[in-house]
Amino acid sequence: MKIENILNVCKFHSTDRKRRIRIITENIDIPVTMKEIVLVGMKLCQTHYNRYVINETHNFRYNKSCSHPKHELYKTQSKGNKQSKKLNLEKVPKRLIEVLGLDGNDVFYSGEELKQLELDFQEILEHITIPNEVSLSDKIIKMSNILYHNQHKLNQKPIYEPTTFKIMLEAADKDLKKLVSLCYFLASINNKYINSIKADIGSYLQTSDASSSSIDTLANIGFSIRRMTVDQKIFILNIDDYHNIHRHNKPTLLETLTHNIFHFVSILLNSNSNIAAIPYCSNNILIHNPKGIDFKLIIKNFEDFFMKQIGKSYYEQNELWKQFLIEDSYENRVENLNVHDYDGRIQNHQELRSLNNSKLVDFILHSLYSTKDYIECLDILFKVFERSENEYNYLDNYVIPVVADWPGQVNIRRAITLRINKGNKSGISEQILSLIPIIGPLHISLNSRETLFQTYHFFFEKLYHNLFEEKKILSHKPKQTVINLILDLTFNGWKKIRNIVMHHFGNSKDMEYRMMIDLLDNSIPLTLDILGYFEGYLEGIVRIWVLFQKLRQHNYNKAPLMFLSDVFYWKLNNHPMANILKNHLPIFNDYFVENFHSSIRSQTVESNTALQIIQKAKIIDVEKNSNLSFKEAFINSRNPVISQVRLNYLEKKVSLFLFSIFDEIFHNLGNTNQVNNNKYSSFALPTFKINVDIKALPLAWNTKSKPSDDKDKFWDAEKCLLSNNNNIDLPNNNVILICGHGFHKECLTLYNDNCNHCFNYLSSEIKKNINSLTERLNTPLKDNEKPLIEKNANNNINKDIDENIQDIMENLEQNIDNQFEILYQKWSDYYDNLY
Repeated sequence: MKIENILNVCKFHSTDRKRRIRIITENIDIPVTMKEIVLVGMKLCQTHYNRYVINETHNFRYNKSCSHPKHELYKTQSKGNKQSKKLNLEKVPKRLIEVLGLDGNDVFYSGEELKQLELDFQEILEHITIPNEVSLSDKIIKMSNILYHNQHKLNQKPIYEPTTFKIMLEAADKDLKKLVSLCYFLASINNKYINSIKADIGSYLQTSDASSSSIDTLANIGFSIRRMTVDQKIFILNIDDYHNIHRHNKPTLLETLTHNIFHFVSILLNSNSNIAAIPYCSNNILIHNPKGIDFKLIIKNFEDFFMKQIGKSYYEQNELWKQFLIEDSYENRVENLNVHDYDGRIQNHQELRSLNNSKLVDFILHSLYSTKDYIECLDILFKVFERSENEYNYLDNYVIPVVADWPGQVNIRRAITLRINKGNKSGISEQILSLIPIIGPLHISLNSRETLFQTYHFFFEKLYHNLFEEKKILSHKPKQTVINLILDLTFNGWKKIRNIVMHHFGNSKDMEYRMMIDLLDNSIPLTLDILGYFEGYLEGIVRIWVLFQKLRQHNYNKAPLMFLSDVFYWKLNNHPMANILKNHLPIFNDYFVENFHSSIRSQTVESNTALQIIQKAKIIDVEKNSNLSFKEAFINSRNPVISQVRLNYLEKKVSLFLFSIFDEIFHNLGNTNQVNNNKYSSFALPTFKINVDIKALPLAWNTKSKPSDDKDKFWDAEKCLLSNNNNIDLPNNNVILICGHGFHKECLTLYNDNCNHCFNYLSSEIKKNINSLTERLNTPLKDNEKPLIEKNANNNINKDIDENIQDIMENLEQNIDNQFEILYQKWSDYYDNLY
């Protein structure tokens, strides 16, 4: 009896009064969730059998979810229909799957869905399988002939509106009926097979002498690729970040918490049908310098070509370039005043700011802070080229310049450097080598003007109050248009009195005077120039780097060096890139992406969702060539013009102000003193009654060999050839370079007209900056990448609120000519009496 009780005991020692024992056999379906607990051969009482087998099986089946892709649709329909067996759902016919590219894995479709699929299928059959129907290739020939006749014979303008284009084709030839619809259908499929068809069509149209605009008309509706793709012309890439903050002032903490700030990336390709693509390798010379950023090459070019030039002021050197520069007209001046106003509606800039030759590759919700961010975004570009590649293999044979700001430059350059040095181990696609980063002229101009304005704010604020009343406040970070206006007025006011003031002071080496000459005659005109002829632009980049270095502008004291290293390498080795830059400098521009962002900002509001902003960006890109909304929103011209009369008045008022400043400086000659001996010393300026950092003084005071302040020793040469000559103090034998160092002409000739003190300082800083940058570029990628540099969310954020230009210039007095003539004559008389 004892043995029998043991044999009939439940495995879980149940005290079930029924004493009914169930043996688990192989025929019992054990739930998956209980397979490790309930085993075959195990004895369970009825209670545990119900719990672990019966109930668990029921729960498992009830909670199991369906993996069918239309489960929720069917479930919803069945709830509202008692006769669930009559849902009218059918499997897609096999004849539709292959033609329409559908998924045939047992997916059912409703009647409405099948009806639409059937219509699509029949539309294709109408154009492909109907007997005696004109072939697709014949239709394309007819279409190209019509477009050619309309544009070249009848001189009609291209038609960009799809409906009008369709009506025109069908009216011209009844065989072309429904061709446009087929074009749309093929474009909508957008797979690699259709892309190859589009390339073939583009090639055919090219050989049939169809015009560029005809080919591009087809490209606009997705039918063929653009002519620039067919001819393998140059592409230039802009990649930049965009955010949906519309205000100039910094948002409050509450606004930041309640407002979603989205960060996007714009990838924009620009083309020019008149410029050939840039080869990756030419005569065994690669586009990338094997030495990386070559400081020795830069130093050699400084010594051989540029030190002599930068010894003169930019204004003085600029006089030698007049034959190569644009006319110094009122119209060009107004255009330069608005150079950082990225509004495409400004008439003076419409051609340069036009987006007609630009194509939006993508506009995505993505950050753009680290090198990995740039790599991920550039992969989108590479995939676009992979999908559209034909026999040319663009990225294998040609290079795409990337015109970007400093973060774009350094991050893309880092990716290229890591790929060159580590190959596949870097984890970076080889296609990155098809890019060559180039610093954009607008970013150089923008940063140089802002930095100069902030460094000499004490001077500009004094001038501002003199021009526009004491009560008007000049912020430390005003709008860029205000900075442009003040710099322009200062320079043009200075030009009116330049010669008479400089004759008045002679060869004075007074620190305060030399500071003002360096500012007015060198730095301001330098930052006001954007693009000139190539050799002048190259010298301008050299001077800009010297300015950034003197003003200790971190990051931008390295960006120009990368550009200079590349250009010197291309010129030395006769790479075609050097000539393309020389002959087509204006196209290497960052206007396009700034204009694109300006258009997005003008057509969106802060409350828009990320999806709405993305959709608007893509609509702007699609409509940019149409005559509809793009022109209404973007080409509706406006002219933020300041009258020529008012500019002339303000110039003379600046001249009067400068006369008064130089008069005070003249009476304070020799009274500028060093305040401390810190690493970066400060100096007391008696005229402005302020202490300034040494960076505000000319370059010479930033070197180890500062200009001599000994009244009996004019020269700064290490070994003066005329130190014992009695004629050394003759004015016509003395030269003071713009840096502030003084030489006798004979001594300067000994140094090949170069200031050896400044050359030693600049050479040392070039090497130091490039070594620091090279170390940064060779830093391996990490999982948690940190930005190489801190990037501001927006150039306009954190800027103080200031008045608009039109408000600033209200109620200006107009009668100033007599004051100017009287004071000018007074200075002239003084000069005549002096000499």
